[in-house]
Amino acid sequence: MQETKSIVEIIARNIRTRRKELKMTQSELAELLGYSAKAVSKWESGAGAPPTLTLPRLAQILQTNLDSLMEDTSDQMFYLGIDGGGTKTEFALADPKGNIIKSICLGTSNPNDIGIENTLNVLRAGIIEVCGNVQKSNISVFAGLAGGTTAGIYEQISTFLSRLGFAQAQNGSDAMNAISASLGDADGISVIMGTGSVTFAQVSGKAYRVGGYGYLLGDAGSGFSLGREAILAALCFEDGSGEETLLYDAVRKKCGTESVLGSLGNFYSGGKREIAQYAPLLLHAYADGDKVAGRILYNELTKVAQTVRGARKHLPDTSAPIPVVLCGSLCTKDDIIYRALCDIMSNEAYSISLCERSLIFGALRLAGMK
Repeated sequence: MQETKSIVEIIARNIRTRRKELKMTQSELAELLGYSAKAVSKWESGAGAPPTLTLPRLAQILQTNLDSLMEDTSDQMFYLGIDGGGTKTEFALADPKGNIIKSICLGTSNPNDIGIENTLNVLRAGIIEVCGNVQKSNISVFAGLAGGTTAGIYEQISTFLSRLGFAQAQNGSDAMNAISASLGDADGISVIMGTGSVTFAQVSGKAYRVGGYGYLLGDAGSGFSLGREAILAALCFEDGSGEETLLYDAVRKKCGTESVLGSLGNFYSGGKREIAQYAPLLLHAYADGDKVAGRILYNELTKVAQTVRGARKHLPDTSAPIPVVLCGSLCTKDDIIYRALCDIMSNEAYSISLCERSLIFGALRLAGMK
């Protein structure tokens, strides 16, 4: 028969665990509380409990709350999902029933953009914040990050996670999160369009990649690609080589400069994340009937359709329409991209839909959540 832990034991373990996660010594915690290091040591050993009136201040210093400080999580399995894209990194902790306990969003964790040390710092900060007092030995984690499988990076992230004491730790690319969220275990095609873009065919649990070779070699339908074309159309109108377009005023307004050319240096210094922020301008111009925006959008999505046809070759022959699920930050309900791609592929045997789940759900699922 399993012995029931006392509240003193539970508080002791939670104080100790949280203090260590914050990389704080017993002396440092004691000084902030106005107690001795000996008193903190006594609390953490379970030989005594902090005075009741001290608990709210203790919880505040440990960046948690009273409920978490007194919660016994030692016998439960939790799931931590991490989804790192080109612009943001989402962390979510789920309980054994699949309920999200806590989630936060931090900046990009793509090591190709910010370097591996900064990536690990983002992961460390998010994990500390989301996991709180939950013992890492009771957590299974999956971290899917953009750029997370490039040469040497996968191993460094894997080593980092394995040293944190999780019950199980796995990592891979953010595309794995998207495939998991959009298709689950089913065969089909997942089209991912965020800052970058890529298409995958999934067959019997195995993924086959089509396209998505990075912005230098072409990410059709990506935020970067759409944003770049919007800026270029505005520049061409400004220098007289392009057609009149609603994109000109929209881009110039977002630039905040008298001319689009005046922001040329900012485009280059800001890189792909900066340029991807101009993609919504193209979609808005298209919705307002701008012909230049329309040509750009259909040209980009025609290339996306080509990747879908390439992915189709990996799937078994069938008379039923092939499921194609669109996901990523550019694909939302009643989305322009969804409708335009449906129009381009209207005469082909595909069943196109939008992913109804957040990509963080895919990461949680890969962590083992049912």
